[in-house]
Amino acid sequence: MVSSISTNGDSEGLKSSILELQDEHHSRSILSSLNMMRKNKYFCDVILHAGNMEVHGHRAVLAAASPYLFELFSVDNQGNKEQTITYKLSDDIDKKALQKLIDYAYTSRLEIMPTEVKSIYLVAFYLRMDRIALQCMAHLLESLTPDSCLDIRSMPGIVQNENFVKQVDAYIRYNFAAICGSPALSFLPSVKIEVLYQTSQEMSLVNGSSLCCLVLDWMKRFLDDQDNAGIEQLIEKTYLLYLALDNSLQDCTDLPSGDVSNTDIVQDYKKMSLKSQAQNKNRRKGVLHPAKPRVLIYNKNIEDSIEEPLEPDWNMIGINKVGEHTFLAIVTLNGRLAKLSVLLRLNAPSFVESQDNCNRIPEDHRSLNSEPDLYCALPTMKAGKCSVGCAELNGSLLVCGGYDRVECLKSVDKYIPETNTWEVLATMKEARGRFGIAVVNEKVYAIGGSNGITELATVEVFEPENGKWKAIASLPLARSNSGVCALGTKIYCIGGWNGQAGIKQCDILNPENGVWSSIESLKIGRYQAGVCAYDNKVYAAGGCDSWNCLNSVEIYDPETNTWNMGSPLITARRGCGLAVFNDKLYAVGGSTGTHSLTSTEIYDTSEQDWIPGPSMSTPRANVAIAVVGDRLYAVGGFSGKNFLNSIEYLDVHTNEWTMFIPKTDGIKNPNPEYNMESNSNGNKKDLSQLPDNDQQCDNANSEIG
Repeated sequence: MVSSISTNGDSEGLKSSILELQDEHHSRSILSSLNMMRKNKYFCDVILHAGNMEVHGHRAVLAAASPYLFELFSVDNQGNKEQTITYKLSDDIDKKALQKLIDYAYTSRLEIMPTEVKSIYLVAFYLRMDRIALQCMAHLLESLTPDSCLDIRSMPGIVQNENFVKQVDAYIRYNFAAICGSPALSFLPSVKIEVLYQTSQEMSLVNGSSLCCLVLDWMKRFLDDQDNAGIEQLIEKTYLLYLALDNSLQDCTDLPSGDVSNTDIVQDYKKMSLKSQAQNKNRRKGVLHPAKPRVLIYNKNIEDSIEEPLEPDWNMIGINKVGEHTFLAIVTLNGRLAKLSVLLRLNAPSFVESQDNCNRIPEDHRSLNSEPDLYCALPTMKAGKCSVGCAELNGSLLVCGGYDRVECLKSVDKYIPETNTWEVLATMKEARGRFGIAVVNEKVYAIGGSNGITELATVEVFEPENGKWKAIASLPLARSNSGVCALGTKIYCIGGWNGQAGIKQCDILNPENGVWSSIESLKIGRYQAGVCAYDNKVYAAGGCDSWNCLNSVEIYDPETNTWNMGSPLITARRGCGLAVFNDKLYAVGGSTGTHSLTSTEIYDTSEQDWIPGPSMSTPRANVAIAVVGDRLYAVGGFSGKNFLNSIEYLDVHTNEWTMFIPKTDGIKNPNPEYNMESNSNGNKKDLSQLPDNDQQCDNANSEIG
């Protein structure tokens, strides 16, 4: 114990002294006493239940040691008169690890055996005891070996720590060859896929990384289409797939009987793969025929500023070419670590007999011996986002602002189809999401929206000649989720949301004098409607009135300044995109209010009715769409689970949505065959500095209001 005396003089000349004591053993003594009381259940006011284990303690001590328990106790104890309160923790929590961490809270001492580090880390991470979790994580990373890394990567809940996952994944990629020879690999569930190709040229050019990403996409769709399906259904047999016209992989059981690719290989597979009615009920409408010889590759030469985020639930961690036509990958399937084996098989199309009784290949397969076409993936945006402003500008796709789950954005990016790259432009003056943009006389107008806190009335314009945004006259009424379009030289702002309900007010901007004026109001107040100009009129399709999704369509005639009801959509939807493509009106994606949609609808002017169109590859609510050249692009959105950073387009030639484009001379060279570096000599690297996978696969699933 240390003491000190300080002397101070007062106004009367008298001296007073202050005795200061500092006891270095006091804190240890207090903890020791509290621990003794806990063990003897003195003054305990809380019981933690984990399965069949009970842990008695003092709320003040446990809350001070664990932020998780602090929040748990704070929320539940308002006005509770009981002296001792019981709390139930997860049944999956490791009981021994929990007991050790409770002991640590009372003793500041923790001894962890090598076999206990994983369980201590998981419980410490669960309780948000960060110092312990970080020490355990550092120990696990330092002790990674080809034999142990898969076991660590398989830990439940590890994906919640993005930094941990990235470093373990980087180790797996760097040491992939050694891991492939490790006995630990045999303990992973194994999925076996065979992919058919029509020519040997295709097989020789296949990029393993790209192919495995397509396989991952197929597996995700396969499980999404099943009721209560797990990856056990994927490992029960070998699946035979083919590349379809929309550049997706499809099960060979879907091949039509008369197709030239329906060879003996496929017919034998069909006989062994009789599917139940439950498996077939969600299959897409219409059969997808195989594509002519083509190879899908990823474009590596994308701007550094556009990067793929981590997708731990559906992710290719590492890949290696283990045979002439065989690839082995380690992947996560809906969060579960698995081994993926992909074998390429040659499936030359069957000959058919012509009228002159000579065997020959059908007309659309005469070029099978020619060099296969190469296709590049569309590069993704820097971040997943929805409710962006989107339009065509001078042959490029302009994407402004949006909402990324955290905040509304100022960013502006431009996708250039000729080079298949993104370019960053000057940011807007204000952050905006849930808004629209329109282009008139090569100037871009960003109108209203939300800054994440309140609805906006502000408007700004981008002038490409000087590359800057400037503010202009504000809207008469602040609003978000309004529909924006250009008709002639005027810009329309239709409906929207002002914090209470869908509004009816509609306004028009004359860019020449910068003046807003109001026009006839909508018959039904609506927000998140699809709005565009078509046939010299303005269409407002779907949306939401207050909480109900709408299928109604209103049509504005500028000559009469009136709104009239049009034919309703087949499906009520909000947050859809509306655009004119190939001289037809398309309503794309959106949400029913409960789930995001892949479906599209086309307005048939002859019948004056809506008909089903081709479905997108990914559900997208609050999606933005725009036509650039001969492609209709769908940008970002919310799939029901994730904010999407991907774009896709409707191919006018195949009438299918795709994320791939033909590789032409104007597009930068794609990456060469993925070569997995390996290091089995035990040398350590700073895993946080290792690169992420060459190209992560996109998947996404969620929506916002």
